[in-house]
Amino acid sequence: MTLLVLFLVAAMTAGAQAGQGAATPPATTAPVAATGEETESGGDYVVFTREQPRAGPRADKATLYVVRPRNIGLVMRSYFLCDQEILGIIHGSSYFFAYVDPGPHVLWSMYEHVDADAIEVDLQAGATYYLQQHAYLGPSGGWTRLELLDEAAGKEALAKCSRHGTLTDRGRAKGAELARKYYKDTAKYLARNAEKAKEKAPVGE
Repeated sequence: MTLLVLFLVAAMTAGAQAGQGAATPPATTAPVAATGEETESGGDYVVFTREQPRAGPRADKATLYVVRPRNIGLVMRSYFLCDQEILGIIHGSSYFFAYVDPGPHVLWSMYEHVDADAIEVDLQAGATYYLQQHAYLGPSGGWTRLELLDEAAGKEALAKCSRHGTLTDRGRAKGAELARKYYKDTAKYLARNAEKAKEKAPVGE
């Protein structure tokens, strides 16, 4: 009798273990995070990585860094264009760089469908420029202001940026669309800035 009881207990235990094994799903490997990281609001227009590449020297081009070191409006993407060509898209604490033909250019930036800012710069071949995009948030939305920095301030702002942005093909297409719609408005922004500069100029200038 004792042997029979032991046999029945062993059989029931084996059956329970087999049932548990069948009910347990096979183990899966967690997905590996991609090297690139899309912005929360940027869709697939731009890919950000925590790698921070720097531009190599180009004697025939001007090197332009565009930086946005602060986190204000962190996930609000903003577009940066040179004349009628998009150079990059950034959000808070990010940057990109581009090589630009020497000569006079209109550099401008905007949030989508809101007020933009523009400056005129005569870029020199072999020189490096740092342009900071200041971002602001208000009750009616966001806006940007551009400031050309000297080398020391530019490097300091660049060091505060934690991500590097790279345009995708869709980002370039979006930039081309914005250029077609809004490039004509850059003359208005340049005139507005010139008027503000006059108001701030000391008496006698």
